Amino acid sequence: MRARGISGGRQLLFFALIGLASSGCAIHALPGDLAGVGTSVIVKQIRCEARAAGVQALLNYLADDDNFRNGQVDLTSHTIGTDLLQRAKNDPEAVAKFDPRQLKGRARHIVDILYSTGIAYNFDLTGLEMNNFDPQINFIRPLPIGSVVSMGVSGSFDRSRQNERIFTITDTLGELIANTKHPTCTRPVDENYIYPIAGRVGIDKVVDDFLNLTIFGNLVAENDKPKGTVNVKGPPTMVDQLQFVTKIGGTATPKIVFAPAGRAFQVADASFGVAASRTDTHLLTVGIYLDQAAAQKLDAEPYLPHRLPVTRAAAVGVPHPGQFITYSGGPAERGAAAAVEQFLALKIFKPTIVVAQ
Repeated sequence: MRARGISGGRQLLFFALIGLASSGCAIHALPGDLAGVGTSVIVKQIRCEARAAGVQALLNYLADDDNFRNGQVDLTSHTIGTDLLQRAKNDPEAVAKFDPRQLKGRARHIVDILYSTGIAYNFDLTGLEMNNFDPQINFIRPLPIGSVVSMGVSGSFDRSRQNERIFTITDTLGELIANTKHPTCTRPVDENYIYPIAGRVGIDKVVDDFLNLTIFGNLVAENDKPKGTVNVKGPPTMVDQLQFVTKIGGTATPKIVFAPAGRAFQVADASFGVAASRTDTHLLTVGIYLDQAAAQKLDAEPYLPHRLPVTRAAAVGVPHPGQFITYSGGPAERGAAAAVEQFLALKIFKPTIVVAQ
């Protein structure tokens, strides 16, 4: 009876440990497994961050008193911007309904450039899950002369699953500003220090720095600008790459020691090593492109993405197969995606020099 009880206990322990090693498994490792937030929500949150930066840049430029005093914004445009700033505090849709054609002169031109600025996001989301079960059993056989014969047997049952999801999305700041229907944009998220890609990642800083380097950081009074030119300097593109790694794991090594009985070959002890881990690596590459055509047109045509001609709207949706990514969109969006491609090419083909000592 006792022997059978021990045998039953061993079986129970074995299957319990197998269950522990198998718990939490995901055949298709995706961000939602850990964060509870799917890929589509992650993308929307990041696009909303970019939109918030575009909205803030628009309001700051038009409503800023210094810009009015320095001749950057005329009285009519400044009044429109001040009114829009007040309405936006109570109505999240106010900026989306704003029509840049209400503006005049230089202000209208600068806002046209802002609205036509392209932005591309390349997502590389990798999930790696590992579940290992490594038992080890030691056998002994007592001998009449007081010594023992021992033998160790070990095994492994290790499994891993990895999924990598790569895709590229393009926008213009004008398209983002004109679209705020999704509730994600009215409920901004905070930073998530455990699983960063599911929270605020700081895209607004990227957009803000680029706009300051290209459009707003080099503004001068209209009378100080050479006739027939527009003062848009700085880099035509900028690319940031963010990498987030989250690893969760644990190990357990329960061990059973048996008292020897008799002189038969028997189990002395058994250990059951169990290890499980999940590693999520997320690369987010963001490229921004200043539409050169818009920057060169002093009398730019009104730019509202939702009022584009049918011919252009159809062209926007045509995918463009690049060398490393596939993207679509208008000239500014393609320019932003091309900047991302250049960055990825630099990362891939960057030479590594090893100096032997």
